[in-house]
Amino acid sequence: MKHALALPRLLVILFLWLPFGAAVAQDATFSVPELNAGLDDPGPMVDRRTPQSTVESFLDLTDDGDYDRAAHLLNLNAIPQEAQATTGPILARNLASVIERKVVIDWGDLLERPDALETTGDGPVAGSPRQSLRLGMLDLGDRAVAVRLNRVQPENGDAVWVFSRETVENIPALFEEYGPSKLEQHLPDPLRAEAFWGLQWWEVIGLPVIALIAIGIAAVVWRGLDAIARNQPSDIVSNLIRATRLPMTLYILAITLSLMTSQIFIVSGVVDQVTSPLIVILYVVALMILLISVIDALLDRLFSRYSVDELASPEHGEERARATTVAALRRIAVVAAVVIGAAVVLTSAQVFSGVGTSLLAGAGGLALIFGFAAREVLGNILASMQISLNRSAKVGDQLIYEGHLCTVERIHFSFVQLKVWDDTRLIVPVSKFISDSFINRSTETYGMIRHTVLTFAPGIDVSRLREHFKEWAGQDDRIDGDESETKCMVTGQSEAGIKVRFAAHVTDPTEGWGVECDIREEMLRYAVELGTEDEREYIPHLGTATGQGADMPEG
Repeated sequence: MKHALALPRLLVILFLWLPFGAAVAQDATFSVPELNAGLDDPGPMVDRRTPQSTVESFLDLTDDGDYDRAAHLLNLNAIPQEAQATTGPILARNLASVIERKVVIDWGDLLERPDALETTGDGPVAGSPRQSLRLGMLDLGDRAVAVRLNRVQPENGDAVWVFSRETVENIPALFEEYGPSKLEQHLPDPLRAEAFWGLQWWEVIGLPVIALIAIGIAAVVWRGLDAIARNQPSDIVSNLIRATRLPMTLYILAITLSLMTSQIFIVSGVVDQVTSPLIVILYVVALMILLISVIDALLDRLFSRYSVDELASPEHGEERARATTVAALRRIAVVAAVVIGAAVVLTSAQVFSGVGTSLLAGAGGLALIFGFAAREVLGNILASMQISLNRSAKVGDQLIYEGHLCTVERIHFSFVQLKVWDDTRLIVPVSKFISDSFINRSTETYGMIRHTVLTFAPGIDVSRLREHFKEWAGQDDRIDGDESETKCMVTGQSEAGIKVRFAAHVTDPTEGWGVECDIREEMLRYAVELGTEDEREYIPHLGTATGQGADMPEG
């Protein structure tokens, strides 16, 4: 009984579905009352059954100069019938010129099926008949317009593929923008003939000349700016001109290539796929170098006033902080410029349009591979920014790093450059620098205690040593005048004698090593003087034991 009821229900569902299915099938075409009524019968040479046959017929007919038949492959319904026979061939010729110059056809998208049904893949149009296909996008003024094929269905004819009505309406403006320039129109016909790879003979001959002209103009700009910089009375203006010399040269090179390939001459699509990204890259690189050069000029301006050793002085704390901030901004600007520049190139260059889907599909895998390969570099870049932002070590700060007394000279992307007390340079990877501990003598308070421990004979009068030490320290401008910080204390004894520690507060850490050495020298001299007066030997024959600081050179 249930099966008997199910059968009528199934028939009702099928009956209701058939009109809907027919409507879906009709939606795969654009219905028009008639198509190109003002043209004669196209004949067998015009094949409009599939997208691929339409484009092939159009290119073959226009190559042969048969623009009358090629007009049948355009939707001319927006043109009055009486004008279609005369206007159609002109539009076909102009569209062929635009396609030849600026549209790179992806033949893989032009299916050899009347319904253009995509039978492979899992995209949004897979398994559905198509009624419109886009061949390319071209900039027209402040907007982009599409070159499209539409499948139209006349009331008394078969469905055919033709260039869309909107594309036909845009042909005059597109030809004005991308058609042959006035100079090219005056070239002899042999030079305008096709050579190879879709190039015309004038391109084969002229492109090297265009490249030489662009390079020559760039060289003149470089030499001119260099001459202007040399003749400036102010070093600031001269350095600024030199800083902008390279970006200005690249900018002029990009403008020259753009004018030569899009205004004076209109290059073909194959060449345009190379020159357009190249011009965009030149603009982006010029802007990036200009930004970095300006920041470098600011850094040079800061460092030109003070040496690294002078910058380490307490009174230059603000300059150190400013230099570190500018250096951090430089690194941020470089990273931002690279990221934004890459995005601009990818979005502007049509050479990537055909692989856009593949790039998006493989973005996750590429990100993992790139991240794994560049993890050290990216880690160092982030670490260098971390140092600059948290200011654990600023440019000009004096550090004790791994037993070396050194000054921070530069914080680069991947390493920190330290100037050691003996004028050598210690290069430390950023990742290692932030993971190691170090003493920063320039953080918060700039003063420091310097001390030395000397061994004397037990009979020496320590009170006289203390009195002389405080008197000597009070006369030294490098030592803080606070007597509570100037100390002389017996810290131990041994078979060699007693150990006396001399300590003084030094206001400038950069002077600390010199003060320590002077303390040792002065107190040894005074001990010899006391021994002469008392006719006793106060310095043991076994020698002295000094409080060797962590920053003293080994050996």
